[in-house]
Amino acid sequence: MLLELNRTAFDIDGVVADIVTPFLRVLDERHGYKGFTADDITNFDLENSLGLPGRIVDEIIGEILDAPLELGTKPYPGAAEVLSRLCQREPLLFITSRLTPEPIRDWFMAILPELPQDRVEIIATGDPAKKQDCLLEKNRLHLIDDYLETCRQLDQAGLCPVVFDQPWNRNDDKLPRVRGWAEIARIFGLE
Repeated sequence: MLLELNRTAFDIDGVVADIVTPFLRVLDERHGYKGFTADDITNFDLENSLGLPGRIVDEIIGEILDAPLELGTKPYPGAAEVLSRLCQREPLLFITSRLTPEPIRDWFMAILPELPQDRVEIIATGDPAKKQDCLLEKNRLHLIDDYLETCRQLDQAGLCPVVFDQPWNRNDDKLPRVRGWAEIARIFGLE
C-alpha cells in the first residue's frame, strides 16, 4: 500500500502524540491506580476498559487535552523523524477531535520544532464524526487514525482510512492498518 501525501491527513492523539503514557502516569501518581499498561486499554471507553470512575477519566483526559506539554506528552517513536521528512515534501494536515487546536499546536511547536509552522495545518473538529466533512473539504482521501469508529465511518463513506494500530482498535482486521511510524514511512516511500 502506497499513499499520496497530498491526499492524506493524520489524527494526532493516539497517532502522533502518545497520550496514554501520561494518562497512566497521572492515574497512578494522583489516584493510586497502579499497574495498568497500554495493552489493558482494549477499547476506546476507558471507564469500561479499565473499570475506572468516569470523573477520574474525564479529569485526566481534560488535563491532557488542555496541557499536553505540562503533562509531558511525547510523540510516538519515529513520528518526529517521519513527519519532518514528509513535511519537506508537502505541507501536512492534521485533523483532531479536540475542541480547540491551540494546546496541541503549542505542543507541536515545542516538541516538534523541525516541522515549520507554515507547513503544518491543525484542524480541531470537536467531534470525530466531523472528520469526514473536513477530509472532503480539504480533498483528502486518507486519514491515519487510531479511532476505529471514525475509520469505519470513513470507509462506509467511500474514503480510505488507515488504522494506526493500538490495543483499543484490534477487534477489527478489515481495514488497512499500520503498526507504527516505520510502516507509515514505507507507505509514503521513505525507505
